Amino acid sequence: MAELGRGRAGGVADTLGGEIAAEVFRPGQVLLTDQLAERFAVSRTVIREAVQVLQAKRLLRSSPRIGLTVRPVVEWHLFDPDVIRWRLAGPARTALLDELTELRGAVEPAAAAAAARRIDPDARAALLAESARMRAAAMTGDHAAFVDSDVRFHGLLLEMSGNPLFAQLGPVTGELLRGRAALQLLPAVPDPADATRHDAVAVAIATGDPDAAEAAMRLVVRESLDDIHRRLGTTP
Repeated sequence: MAELGRGRAGGVADTLGGEIAAEVFRPGQVLLTDQLAERFAVSRTVIREAVQVLQAKRLLRSSPRIGLTVRPVVEWHLFDPDVIRWRLAGPARTALLDELTELRGAVEPAAAAAAARRIDPDARAALLAESARMRAAAMTGDHAAFVDSDVRFHGLLLEMSGNPLFAQLGPVTGELLRGRAALQLLPAVPDPADATRHDAVAVAIATGDPDAAEAAMRLVVRESLDDIHRRLGTTP
């Protein structure tokens, strides 16, 4: 996945990526390098660097006689964390939240079951420790610590599955959780019940119970989707 990087090029790429995701520039629309350089008051070199990042994420296509064309959403690297962040800030966020949670619902219960079948004492201990940190953060009302532990918990679980394809979804889940926090689609104060649900997953994996791990993770994802829709006032 292409990194945004720092400096002017990274800032331009971040702004343009967000605008494309927000449909300020729609698929098929042509962007001109000179106009972009004038708008952002930067050199064409900076614009080219920014465009290279967006091309790597497949938001833009460069054609010799046409210029830069915005690509259809289906062609974007939709698992790229920056693309997820931009889309979550755009008008299609509700649909995206559903799509990402549906993806989690398809993958994470299976990953939890696989993790329970694998005998890895160190990883199991790490998962239990992470769920304990979530529980402690919920008890103290530390929202930032709770989200950080939640992100690490799911990333670790996906790695524990032993399936590298599952593991690569860790950043996707992480961006979803951080995006929910940024959009105020998480409780302002961590919910102890959520920590309890994660505890159940960790314990089931630690005791080597695939069926219980799968069921517990399915409940975590289901409650996540229900909570999103409660806060948005929509129906899943």
